[in-house]
Amino acid sequence: MFFCAKCICFAAAAFLLVGGPSPCRAADYYKWMDEHGNLHFSDSLQNIPEKYRKQIEKKEFLDDASPDSESVPAPKVISASDAGKQQNKPLKRFEVPYKPSEGSAKRVIVDVVLNNSVRAAMAIDTGAPETVISARLAEKIGLFNEDQERLVIRTGGIGGSAPAIRSIVNTIQVGEGKSEFVPIIVISALSKAFEGLLGLDFVSNFSMTIDAKREILIFEEIPLTPDKPGGHDREWWTSHFAEFAESRARWKAYSESLGQSIHDSMQSTANEDVKRKAFADVQLQEAEKMLDKLNRYASRHSVPIEWRQY
Repeated sequence: MFFCAKCICFAAAAFLLVGGPSPCRAADYYKWMDEHGNLHFSDSLQNIPEKYRKQIEKKEFLDDASPDSESVPAPKVISASDAGKQQNKPLKRFEVPYKPSEGSAKRVIVDVVLNNSVRAAMAIDTGAPETVISARLAEKIGLFNEDQERLVIRTGGIGGSAPAIRSIVNTIQVGEGKSEFVPIIVISALSKAFEGLLGLDFVSNFSMTIDAKREILIFEEIPLTPDKPGGHDREWWTSHFAEFAESRARWKAYSESLGQSIHDSMQSTANEDVKRKAFADVQLQEAEKMLDKLNRYASRHSVPIEWRQY
């Protein structure tokens, strides 16, 4: 089944068939301000200077969730010795200019490159656990092509829940900072001023400072460690495996229930069930593709088997 940008609205019908949203998972990050008034974020207490630890603000957010050998570059596996060598090197530090507003709203909007090819303005949102992009941007980077993964989900906010699509971006880059294999959420539209929200899944790879006077972001690389294969901790890996495995299980169960209903029904209403089952079967395939892609990426990084769920 082909998904164009408009198909996100059509996906709303699927939610009436599947039921409630997936369970949420929690994670933490820390916020503090230095003596110059610069705001910092980090997901690790160890990255915070000792003198600021008494005034840090700990935040909790809820996570709604979560390569093809030709389409995703093979990353380097970090061994214990490599990680030790990297920790002895100076951390990469770079600056990125940002746009400080969206009309009257205060924002931090930066230039982002997706899949090494498409540039887009995206707002940094440290309150968002994962990156969100518009359907228009998803179409630009080819996420609606037939060979891409497109899993229908429900995403929630203050105004309630709405249909969305779950997919994976191969690379996201801001300045010299780059992340590979980024699970994202696609929604119908965001804002005229930006085409996506860069979530904590990207920001947490760096210690970030906002210099409001110069309107720049200062990123400092966090060194890789053996307990974070691919730059992700155990929680990241287990939560995404659980999300994709659960999606596969739910669509499989729904497809099987519709198959039984079609078999038992002798009425014309079975035609509607046939359509629903066709959609459910496609979604089951998409969930299997997502899980397989994550598993192959995990294998390239030597992620422990006990971190993976099938």
